[in-house]
Amino acid sequence: MNSSAFSFLSDFVLVLLLFIHVPSSSSNDDLFTACSKKFECGDISADFPFWGNDRPRACGVPELELRCEDNIAKMNISQVAYRVFEIYQHDGILRIARDQDYFVGLCSPQFMNSTFNPKVFEYVEGYKNLTFFYGCKDAPTTIPFTCKINEVNDQSVYIQVGDTGPRECNRSVIVPVSTTNWPPPQIRNMQAWEEYLKKGFEVRLKVDWKACLECFNSSGACGIDKVNQTTCYCPNQSRGSKTCTIPSRDLDRSKNQYDDDDDLLENPLE
Repeated sequence: MNSSAFSFLSDFVLVLLLFIHVPSSSSNDDLFTACSKKFECGDISADFPFWGNDRPRACGVPELELRCEDNIAKMNISQVAYRVFEIYQHDGILRIARDQDYFVGLCSPQFMNSTFNPKVFEYVEGYKNLTFFYGCKDAPTTIPFTCKINEVNDQSVYIQVGDTGPRECNRSVIVPVSTTNWPPPQIRNMQAWEEYLKKGFEVRLKVDWKACLECFNSSGACGIDKVNQTTCYCPNQSRGSKTCTIPSRDLDRSKNQYDDDDDLLENPLE
């Protein structure tokens, strides 16, 4: 190979490497911009650890996708749809209610339990599980209403605190409820129970808030990397950082600002 051909090949490889490198930086800038935005829907506004709408999956915990339907914030948890009433982001608490209790009621065709991944959620103090048992043979009927189960009308519905009850039942559904003023007064029919469940319940998020706070304090945008670890997206910086690197010019500007503040303290205006 002559020198001119070798030189051309070297230049070609160099240009190719540059093109391969640029998208990585550009992608990180895109994630910094996208993850700096908030999820907005009705009265709900949220950033990390949530994602959805304009916030891509890399902006939040996989289980915490939010979506906006008719200006109502919703999310799926363990295959059950929930309405999101409140997000107390500083406390890491969600107040949610089962979406099926709004539209389908207690005679849901799926009879799905409210279960939560213990790595992501934990119950807030003041709540306990309430179990609705359907079609029990040897249990007292506590709500006189009919549910069609497997195309058969069954009038036996039994409610118990906790997640254990009569063994010979067709179905059961576990729902968290508040223990405040328990048992709830004047709930004697299906409609009253449905209204009670619509009030929802609270769960606490188990997230690495400390790492995210360090990222925010360095003007970064918090997100989740490919191995589901908290990461910090920064402009013009590679992924996987814990915090963003402040450019030297910004450090100089900050130092000058501190010097000016010191001067004001030493020579106050009269």
